Amino acid sequence: MRSTRSFNLLISIALRQTAFGTAQRLFNAMRVDDVPASMETWKLTVRWLVRTGRWDEAWRRVLSITEGKDLKSASVITPTKPIPLPLWLELFGSQKRGALRRQSTGSASGNSRVSPSRLVPCPSRVSSAVEQSRYRALMQVIPPLTSLNSTHILPRTIHVIARTMVHIGRRDLALSTTLSYLESLPSRIRRCDRRAILDLLHLHMFLGTRSGKPGLKRHFAQRRTMFKLLNARQDLTPSPMTLFLLLGSLRASRRCGTMAMQCLRLFQKRWGPSVQSSLVRRRITSLALKEGRLDIAEANLRAEKVARRTKVGWRLQREVLGGRLPRAFSKLMRSSWRKSFSGRGAENRRWHLLEKKLERTKHKRRSKLP
Repeated sequence: MRSTRSFNLLISIALRQTAFGTAQRLFNAMRVDDVPASMETWKLTVRWLVRTGRWDEAWRRVLSITEGKDLKSASVITPTKPIPLPLWLELFGSQKRGALRRQSTGSASGNSRVSPSRLVPCPSRVSSAVEQSRYRALMQVIPPLTSLNSTHILPRTIHVIARTMVHIGRRDLALSTTLSYLESLPSRIRRCDRRAILDLLHLHMFLGTRSGKPGLKRHFAQRRTMFKLLNARQDLTPSPMTLFLLLGSLRASRRCGTMAMQCLRLFQKRWGPSVQSSLVRRRITSLALKEGRLDIAEANLRAEKVARRTKVGWRLQREVLGGRLPRAFSKLMRSSWRKSFSGRGAENRRWHLLEKKLERTKHKRRSKLP
C-alpha cells in the first residue's frame, strides 16, 4: 500500500539505520506518486535535513511550511505564525556522527602516483558559537509547549531542550529546568510518560556528569544527580538502565567489580529485584573481570543462564497453554521501536565474548599454579 502512513514508516526506519539515500528516494517516490504529506512526513523531512548536516535548509523548510510559502532567505526572517512543536523539536537535532562520508584522494607514500579515492567521515561537530546561535534562534520562536490533549509539557520536549543546554555548556541550567519540570508534574503520572521521564534522568547521568577525571569522583557525582532527580518524584523508581549507566562510571576505579556488586545490592535493597537485568549482569561481569574477581563474574554468568532458561520456559508454556489475546485495536498500532529493534543479537554476542574472556582468564590462572 503506497499510503502516507506506509511511506512514513519506511522513511523513519531508513533514518534510524542512517540510510539517508534510501530516505531521499522515498521522499522522491512520494512526490512522484502524489502521496499527500502529513505532519509526520514534514517532521521526518526536517530530521533528514538536520542529520545530513543541512540545518539552515531545514530551518528554511520549517518556515516555509509554517508560512505556507517558499522562503529563499529564511535565516533572517522571523515567522509570523507559531512553529508546530514537532518541527521545532526536530531542529534541536544534530548531524549524525560518522554517517556522512566524502571522497578523499592522496598521494601514496614514497610514490608520485595518486592513490585511489577512499571514503572518509565528514566532520560532524559544529562550533560552540554556532550551537549557541541556533539555540537562541529557536528559543526566540518557541511554540506552545503543551500538547493538544494534555495540560502539561511533554517529557520529550524537556528532554530535547535539556540535551541542548548540556551541549552548549549549561549543565546547571539543564538540571534546574528538569527539577522544576518534575516538581510541576501532576500527582499521578501516566504509564506511557514514566519511561520518558526516566529518560530525562538518564540524560543527566550520561551527559551531565561527563566533565572531570573519570573514576570514583564521577561515579559519586552521577549518584548525587540520580538521587536529586529521584527525590523530586517520590513515585519515580529507577530502571535497570539507570543502574547500567551508574555502573559505567566505575570502569576507571581499581575495585570496580566489588563496588558494582555493592551498588547492585543497594539498589535491590531499596527498589527490589526489578532493577536487575541482562544489561546489568553483563556490566558487572565485565567490571569483575577487569578487577580480577572471577567469583563475581561466574556468579553473574550463572544468574544470566538461569534467567535465560526461565524465559525460554515461560515462552514455551505460553505457546502451549496460550496467553492473553491482544486487544482488537492494538493489531492496527505499530509496535514500539524498543520491541522491533531490541538488540538481542548484539547482547548475545557481547555475552559470548565475555564467556570466552572468562575462560581465558581462568586458563591463565591455572597455568601459573605449580
